[in-house]
Amino acid sequence: MLFQTFDEKKECFLIFRNGKFCEELTEDCEKTWTYAPYLQDHPRIEYANLYVQKNSLEEACPSFLRERYNTIALKLKAFLKAASTTGLSLDRFCLYDMIPEHVLVELANLKNEVCIHIFNNHPKPQHYDHMLKIAQVVGDIKYRELNLDLNKILRLTVQDKNTYKLLKENKNYIDYDQFKTVTGRLSTRKHSFPIMTLAKKYREVVKPTNDWLFELDFNAAELRTALGLLGYPQPSIDLHQWNIKHLFNGTKDRENAKRSAFAALYNPHSPESPVTALYDRKKLKSLYFKDNKIMNPFHRVIECDEDHAISYLIQSTAADVLFEQMYAVWEFLKNKKSFLKFCNHDSIVIDLAEEDQYLVNDMKEVFCKTRFGRFKINCEGGKDWLNMKKLNIN
Repeated sequence: MLFQTFDEKKECFLIFRNGKFCEELTEDCEKTWTYAPYLQDHPRIEYANLYVQKNSLEEACPSFLRERYNTIALKLKAFLKAASTTGLSLDRFCLYDMIPEHVLVELANLKNEVCIHIFNNHPKPQHYDHMLKIAQVVGDIKYRELNLDLNKILRLTVQDKNTYKLLKENKNYIDYDQFKTVTGRLSTRKHSFPIMTLAKKYREVVKPTNDWLFELDFNAAELRTALGLLGYPQPSIDLHQWNIKHLFNGTKDRENAKRSAFAALYNPHSPESPVTALYDRKKLKSLYFKDNKIMNPFHRVIECDEDHAISYLIQSTAADVLFEQMYAVWEFLKNKKSFLKFCNHDSIVIDLAEEDQYLVNDMKEVFCKTRFGRFKINCEGGKDWLNMKKLNIN
């Protein structure tokens, strides 16, 4: 049976099924438009937006329903605007408290028709379960309010003032966009706290809700991913130092070795070298590139030309490895006071409670055990996201 929700917030549980509103999710509720955190414990439910890999109903709406969608969207916009003039905000109130019931019925019926169209005309993606895990984690992160201290920005320069203004106006939570990038890497939505683009010097504003921030960062994630894709073992030391010794005969420093390795790997016209002999581009393409598409080991499919095949393959797979390990840590922390606060490129940050400090070794162990072998992990901790100290955790 199809059903629809109206608000993702846990305190705003209301569903529409069989033409009626109700506050109970029955066993026959099996399909809906999108995931919400309060649906986490119902694994049988399937989500139409994951079938088409779209965030919004507008993006997924078929042409024959477009006129109805536009009409309902205008009504919703008008009611929400009217509500905002009286001081009501979707951050603090439920959508169904701000919209007349007859409009909610129109919206739910439209969602049902869009879902029927999607489920009837789109096959279930092979990486559906993986996408659902990502949706569950980012859904949890979204509804954890950040502890921010904007007074740490001194506002001495134009950049300082602009950053302060941006952070003041944006929401104090992180709202990731799961589908915006070609490779599947996360980005943040327009209204979100800009965790992935925040200049490093402003990271001091991000404080723990508990007691500490604990960051776990993959060492050389993309190069390690390339090794994994080729079936090679993972060096236990810093991979860039390993490359200096084995590929560059000790002739480069770490930064130049890193730059040279990426240039050789990602430039499809770079000459053959010890780097390309190990990180074998021809073999990677023979394994994962066919008919102008790459399919990575997570069954994520990306259309591309041959020149982009290697970069899309490695970057998408590295992102999916991070998501897989991030989900594992998120699961590990269930029923703990500590929680997964956010991810940033190749790292995850834990909001660590004093009572859970004994778990840091276990968290590192969970995070490092990837499907491609043990990745070396760099660990840092601190009282804010700027002043982080290296931690030697075995």
